[in-house]
Amino acid sequence: MTHRRTHLWISLIVGLAVWGGYFAHFLQQMRRGETGGLALWFLGALAAIVVAETVATGLIAWLVRRKTRALDDGPTLQAALKASHVALMLLIGLVLTAAGGLAFASLFGWSFDLSDARGQVIAANALLAMVVAAELLRAGLTLALMPRR
Repeated sequence: MTHRRTHLWISLIVGLAVWGGYFAHFLQQMRRGETGGLALWFLGALAAIVVAETVATGLIAWLVRRKTRALDDGPTLQAALKASHVALMLLIGLVLTAAGGLAFASLFGWSFDLSDARGQVIAANALLAMVVAAELLRAGLTLALMPRR
């Protein structure tokens, strides 16, 4: 397995585990009606992602340093570019859907009341979920499109 493929697997697994745990905690907090401490949970999840990916990727690179082959820029690069394009389109679609939903709601005078802390936390986590979904799609699709060796 190439270093790039290994890094993508690490990114996908760590992302699913850390962000899955964060969003599960977020949903529990919302059910309880509490918003306190979510900023610290977010910062903790972000730090966990950075540390876990850095340590795991560094360890893998160190363990397979002698077996590393030259990077195949052709098909591997094309897979990454295609996956990035699809992930960008997903992100754009999610953002436009959210904007359209807000605009549609305003036609009927509905308000999502983003002035209080709970509304702001929900909006911030909705935006975060969009970015996380796009990033996980990018990693998974790149793995799927990379040529088998």
